[in-house]
Amino acid sequence: MVFKNFKPDTMIVALILVISLITGCSSQPIIQPSPSSSPQSPSSAPAAATIQDPIQTNILEIEEWKAKMTGEINKDYYVIDLRTPGEIEYATAIKGSINIDANETLAKGNVAIIAEKLADVPKDALILLHCRSGGRVKASLAKFTEAGYTNVFGLDGWTVFDAKGYMSAAKINPNTEHLKPEAWEPKINGKIGKDYYVIDSRTKELYDAGHIEGAMNLDSSVTFTVDHAVTMAQVEQAIPEKDAIILVHCGAGTKARIVQTHLKAEGYTNVFVLDNPITIDKDGNYRFE
Repeated sequence: MVFKNFKPDTMIVALILVISLITGCSSQPIIQPSPSSSPQSPSSAPAAATIQDPIQTNILEIEEWKAKMTGEINKDYYVIDLRTPGEIEYATAIKGSINIDANETLAKGNVAIIAEKLADVPKDALILLHCRSGGRVKASLAKFTEAGYTNVFGLDGWTVFDAKGYMSAAKINPNTEHLKPEAWEPKINGKIGKDYYVIDSRTKELYDAGHIEGAMNLDSSVTFTVDHAVTMAQVEQAIPEKDAIILVHCGAGTKARIVQTHLKAEGYTNVFVLDNPITIDKDGNYRFE
């Protein structure tokens, strides 16, 4: 390219200006923002303290809960039974456990019962809570931590015991496994002892006075809660299929629930309780009250 009217002196001056500008820019120090003045990225910001809810972290399944029962009860660990005295009478209890009737105390705001019952128990002792179905445990666990006990764990599940030290639990959905007559009766379909089984958990006297033909009599108060293993051996011989339909009833439902939980704890999957009073005459005819 040819520049008209080119003057050498002009070119020299222009070069000097360009060089001075480049030198001046490169000599300026680069200033980095200080760490204290720079905004923090989300990853560098300190994490907020996480407050764990003991209801979520300290409610355990049966195997985790039982695994903590190591050593000697009332020395290495303590068991708090939140059931009523009546429930304990029907279903037995863990030997050495401490009873706090949650319905009559904690549910009514009497949290002082904790300090009263656990007066000699260290605040960092291992405390294991259970009730009948898990509901009272979930409602009460925080009350124990608020009372200063720092090592409290609750059992989530329906519990069962026997007089020889057996203890277990099962997951039961009352909405689908505790049935009213209109849902229980349609399951009586086919041949009893083949397509379905009936367990009558009333006393032998009531059973002998009238029962559904083909029903097996297992009064929980003299069978499961006395010797779980022996009773289960009888059940497994009579009902070998763990997925068999088993219908359990008593007079009103209380003993039937105990039988159901023992069976569910041993792997039977289709066990249904009649959640309704029933009367049966000597000919096996039944009616719902």
